[in-house]
Amino acid sequence: MNSSAILRDLIVDPTNIDQNLLCLICQELVIDPKECSQCQNLFCSDCITSWLQQKKKCPYNCSDEIQLKNPHRIVKNSISQIEVKCLNKGCDKQMQIQSLDSHLLQCEYVETKCPFPECDFKDSLKQIKIHQLNCEHRTKNCEKCEGTYKINQEHDCLIHLLKKLKLQEENQLAYQKKTDQIIMDLVERLNQLENLQKGSNKPKCYQGHVLNWIYPKKGIQCEQCKQANDNVRYICEPCRIGYCQRCKQPEFKGNVCPSNHVLQFSQKPGFGLRCDFCRLNIYSKGDSVYSDRSCDFDICNTCFQKLKVMK
Repeated sequence: MNSSAILRDLIVDPTNIDQNLLCLICQELVIDPKECSQCQNLFCSDCITSWLQQKKKCPYNCSDEIQLKNPHRIVKNSISQIEVKCLNKGCDKQMQIQSLDSHLLQCEYVETKCPFPECDFKDSLKQIKIHQLNCEHRTKNCEKCEGTYKINQEHDCLIHLLKKLKLQEENQLAYQKKTDQIIMDLVERLNQLENLQKGSNKPKCYQGHVLNWIYPKKGIQCEQCKQANDNVRYICEPCRIGYCQRCKQPEFKGNVCPSNHVLQFSQKPGFGLRCDFCRLNIYSKGDSVYSDRSCDFDICNTCFQKLKVMK
């Protein structure tokens, strides 16, 4: 039985329904009404849908192809005020259609299940309230340990507290494990960002390739300034191009050179040493030096300390 049939069966006095509220097709109280825009006759939505699957004209034989619309609110209000009875067995209350849904939500005769999980008893809400008082599955709260137990079972506060403590420990361990995982993920992410940041600071060619620091080579033309000199220190192997120190300053990496060789400190630099950053003669300005002779890298102490602070 569909919802339309159920609603019609609940009508208190079907013979007293206004004839204008009947569906022209099924001659019953119109459900979810639709109105013909020409003749103003009403149809159930389901009825007219089935009708139009076979014919395109109005059942009242209107001249033009049928045009449906929602009826005026007065029609809907009239339908909503029809008296119906409750569908729950044992309930003799009557109400208007518009109040039926709200009544069913609180009707004490609606069939429901006992609220205790292990009980399968079903009856009206009114009978359920009586049943709950003697249900063998009903529970009780202990005032001492705040535990819940079945009324027909023995209760030991100590056992309950031990179980509660164990559950708390398990929850704490699970929480700690989850927290540790979050921290590990964050550390990994920070490391990735740090590595990405380090990579972004490395000198690169115009194609985005990371450049390699080399021992000075003569006769190589700088890709940027187009000058051929012995100051070309960076090369891009994929692009086969080089850059001089004026166009690509060396990468400062602390105690190692751009090629990751450990720097050696000396307070007495050689006469011809020139700082690869400030390009000044280290000996002439009376400064100490950090050097790596394997790739001919030198940085004066002044630049070293300045860049160290900036890093």
